[in-house]
Amino acid sequence: MPLLSRLRRLFSPSAGSSGLAEIARSVTVLEACPSRRVSPLCVADLPHPERNPFRNWESMPVTVRQYALRNVVLDQPLMTLLHAGVPVPETAYVQDPEAVRNLRLRPEDVIRCAPFKGITASCVDHWASNFYHWVAHTIPTLHVLSQAGRPVRLVLPEHIHPWQVETLELFGLTSDAHIRLQQGRQYAFKALDYITFVNGSTDFAVSDLSRAAYARLREAAGAATKPAGRRLYIERGSSANRHVPNEAELADGLEKLGFERIHPETLSLSEQIRLFSDAAMVMGMLGAGMANIAWCQPGTLVYELVPSHHINPCFAAMATQGGLTYWADVFETGAAQENHTDNAAIPLPVKDILDRVRELVALLPDV
Repeated sequence: MPLLSRLRRLFSPSAGSSGLAEIARSVTVLEACPSRRVSPLCVADLPHPERNPFRNWESMPVTVRQYALRNVVLDQPLMTLLHAGVPVPETAYVQDPEAVRNLRLRPEDVIRCAPFKGITASCVDHWASNFYHWVAHTIPTLHVLSQAGRPVRLVLPEHIHPWQVETLELFGLTSDAHIRLQQGRQYAFKALDYITFVNGSTDFAVSDLSRAAYARLREAAGAATKPAGRRLYIERGSSANRHVPNEAELADGLEKLGFERIHPETLSLSEQIRLFSDAAMVMGMLGAGMANIAWCQPGTLVYELVPSHHINPCFAAMATQGGLTYWADVFETGAAQENHTDNAAIPLPVKDILDRVRELVALLPDV
C-alpha cells in the first residue's frame, strides 16, 4: 500500500471508536495548511528529470488543532490515548491497527497524575528519540505551548537526549513539573492537551507554525541571518537503518567538490542550527539527519537521495515549507519490499550522483 494511503488509513478512526473532537472539552483551530507545490527547480537544465519522484508533488491540506481533553489515559508502550477504556485511534501514530484495537486499561500499570495549574500536554510520539520526529512533531508543539501564557507541564520520555534538553531550554520550557514516562506504564490525566502535530498528520503538509518554530530556534541559537555559502553532505556512516555499502566512495567524491562531511549527531542542537543556517547547499540520503534542513535559510538548495524501497516525501514537504529549492533522485537499493529500515543490497551509482551534484552546483548563485 502506498505510504500516503497507509497513513490516511491509520489516522482514520475505526468503527466504534471515539475521535478527538468527540471527547474534547474544547477544540482550537491553530492553522489551516493549504496544498502547495514542491519548491521549483528549473528542470529544463537537468537531464533525467524522471529520476525525481517528487517533481510534481503537492503537499497535503491539513488543519492543525489543539484539543483540551478530560479523563484520558496515555499508554506509554503505544503512546496512544484511551478514553472510557477505549483507544483513540487518531493518537496512534503509525502503530499496528490490531495492537491499537486490542489496547485496554491495565489497572496495575496506571499512574494517576496530580492536577496542574496550567496546561499539561502530550508532545512526543513513540519515536521520541528520533531527531526527525522531534523536529517535525515536538518542536512545533513546544512553540505553540510556550506562547500560551500559562505554566506548561510536558509529558516526556523517561530518558531524553542533550539536544532535547537544549530544545526545552531554547523555548524556555524547562521545569521540574514535567512528567517522565516510565516503560510499560499508563498515565491517567484529569486534563490533557493534545496538538495534532504529535500524530504526524502534518508530515506531508506545509505549516506556517512549524516554519515559525524553526525560525524562532534559529534566532535563539544565534544563527546568522544570511547563509555563508557552505556545502554540506550529511553522512549516514554507521546508521543502523538504510545503510548503503559504498557511501564512503560517494563522500570522498563530494569532498573533492567542496562538500563538508557532516555527522549531525556529534553536534549540539545550537551547533546544528548554526551550521545548517550557513549552508548554500545540503545533500543527504533520506534519514533523520536531513531534518536539519529545517534550519536552512530560504533559497538553500537541498538534494536528497531517496531509497527505492522507501519513497517518502517528508523532506520535500519540509523544504517547500522553508522556501528551500529542492531536488530528489531515487536510487535503486535491491530491497524486496517497501519499509523504512532495510539496508541497500546494491551499491550507489556514485558517478551518476556526482554528475547530478555538478549539475546542481552549477545552478547555485554566485556568492
